[in-house]
Amino acid sequence: MSSRRKGQTITSNGGNGVDDKKKIIDTEYITRNKRINDTYKSTLIVFSLFFISSILSAIYNRILDCDEYMNYWEPTHYLLYSKGLQTWEYSPVYSLRSYAYLLLHAFMGRLFNPFSNGNKIGIGFFTSIAQTIFYRGVKNMFGREISKYTLIFMLFSPAFFLSGSNFLPTSFSMTTFMAAYGFWMLYQSSSTPLSALSPNESSNEAIYSVFLSATSVFMGWPFVIVLVIPIALNLMIRNGFLKVFMWALLPVIAVFIPMVLIDYQYYGKWVIAIFNIVAYNFTSNHSGGSQLYGIEEWPFYFINAFVNYNIVFLFSLLTIPMLVVFRKWSGSLKNLTIVSIVYTLCPYYIWFGFMTYLPHKEERFLFVIYPFIALAGSISFYIGLNVLNTIILKISSGNNNNNNNDIDGNIKKKKKDDDFKLKSKQQQHYNVNIYNGIVNFLKYLVIILFILLSVSRIYSTYVNYTAPFDTLTHLNNNVLLNGDISNSKFPNHILKSNNGNKCVNICIGKEWHRYPSNFFLPNDNNGVEFNLKFIESDFKGHLPKPFSTLPNGTAIIPTNMNDQNKQEFDRYIKPNECSYIIDFDSPTQQEEHYVNDTLNWKVIYSTKFLDAAASTSSLYRAFWIPKLSNQKNVYNYYYILEKI
Repeated sequence: MSSRRKGQTITSNGGNGVDDKKKIIDTEYITRNKRINDTYKSTLIVFSLFFISSILSAIYNRILDCDEYMNYWEPTHYLLYSKGLQTWEYSPVYSLRSYAYLLLHAFMGRLFNPFSNGNKIGIGFFTSIAQTIFYRGVKNMFGREISKYTLIFMLFSPAFFLSGSNFLPTSFSMTTFMAAYGFWMLYQSSSTPLSALSPNESSNEAIYSVFLSATSVFMGWPFVIVLVIPIALNLMIRNGFLKVFMWALLPVIAVFIPMVLIDYQYYGKWVIAIFNIVAYNFTSNHSGGSQLYGIEEWPFYFINAFVNYNIVFLFSLLTIPMLVVFRKWSGSLKNLTIVSIVYTLCPYYIWFGFMTYLPHKEERFLFVIYPFIALAGSISFYIGLNVLNTIILKISSGNNNNNNNDIDGNIKKKKKDDDFKLKSKQQQHYNVNIYNGIVNFLKYLVIILFILLSVSRIYSTYVNYTAPFDTLTHLNNNVLLNGDISNSKFPNHILKSNNGNKCVNICIGKEWHRYPSNFFLPNDNNGVEFNLKFIESDFKGHLPKPFSTLPNGTAIIPTNMNDQNKQEFDRYIKPNECSYIIDFDSPTQQEEHYVNDTLNWKVIYSTKFLDAAASTSSLYRAFWIPKLSNQKNVYNYYYILEKI
């Protein structure tokens, strides 16, 4: 490959203005045989932008998935404070989850403890590092222009805002897999015979890619092994099976074996949790499997991807057709084969198709391909701009030819001097600038539209769904005073008796899936327990129960656990045993309206919450549109009810 830029290969043709117009087309050459070495300053700036976005996510992103609080926040609270709820997945009978993943985040929580939302900030910190690595990989493989669009789309997208600080294996796999692919792209763009990097330096990136890919499978979400295959095949072709196998031994020794040892300690038996969860979902030994928790129709992921990536998702669907149809006008991408581009993007299309096929669908299952949606969308956007520039060049060139013919005729007929030609060329330059300005206007218009839709989506998720978070925060800080029972304002009149101990029972019925975890309740102190309790509602599925209080509580097989999502009645207490009830009251609910029972309950706090069932417009729910969202959406109240 030549190392010159295509924009420099245009030869002079007498200064007729065509050269200048051709130069407006961005045909940046991908110097795959020489690393684009970002300075520390520029890399730090990119990381800082991502980290600022992650901090905002940690502060304002709410827990929107009950799996996050039940399977991760609650057992982590148990590991830290010996109190928390246990789901059936953590029963030694089933052992679908690894305690190693929890311990990693418990450590981050301790490390960032001085900060509010410390664990989420820690998660966001590592997400930001992975985004920076991915951005650098895109920059070296696809060029500065596409990497710039990828940066913007990742930075402002609701997708990363809603996933980048989550305590979920899907978020962990997204982060580690994103970094793995970033290193793999760096390796791809520097592993040629003319590489400016030494073979050892290039091999290091391949090793990092293998390590992070394996970690994504072992400690995160094992199903992403499907996405690791493209990296593995490529590295084996380039380096041989034996070398890649040796590289893969490192994460086995450093990650997988410690995980098995940790789980042996906590479950009291030898367990390979990732095998168990795969078996649960894909073998006949577990009737129903994940489908017990709901199935969705095929448009589900298309809708979710659109609201979280809006027009960029639409661009990403057009990437392969645009690469084929507009290959001639694909600018710097012409220096990469279509096969290599599609191969880089194949995790996106493989995963999206595979997940769409499966009946059980959840938004978090798409997290792992969010970086690839941004990249694919950027490629389409880049090609589209190149095509527009090409069209403008053709239009402008046609006008110039006509003008030149007129000039020649005028010279022959009217014998005018060269001043006429000069004025004509000045007019040509003026026209080119006008056309170029139109393309730039359209480019920035699309980017601004993407940002506005993204901000609208992010604000919608916050304003519509922050009520449970705000309600529990108010209860802890302003009512229960962080458990300070020595405070004269502490509500001693609501204390209940539990096996001789005083306790405060905070009860939740139909809102069980929005409870943000025991981290929002005071820790037990001075003989007073602060307990989350469930009261019956129309939900008839399986709920978690408290871990055993014995020293080896994680290894004790809990009673009344099942993997069939069947209701267990030992989870419930009677409403009259509650000190407080947290409830969302909707006119259409089938459950009791506790807020109307003024003889037994009084409202001490209320805040508006979106009534999704009563709000018929999906558009105004998904995106916040000033004035119209308030008018079209229906809001009812989230309450704290205190026992009288």
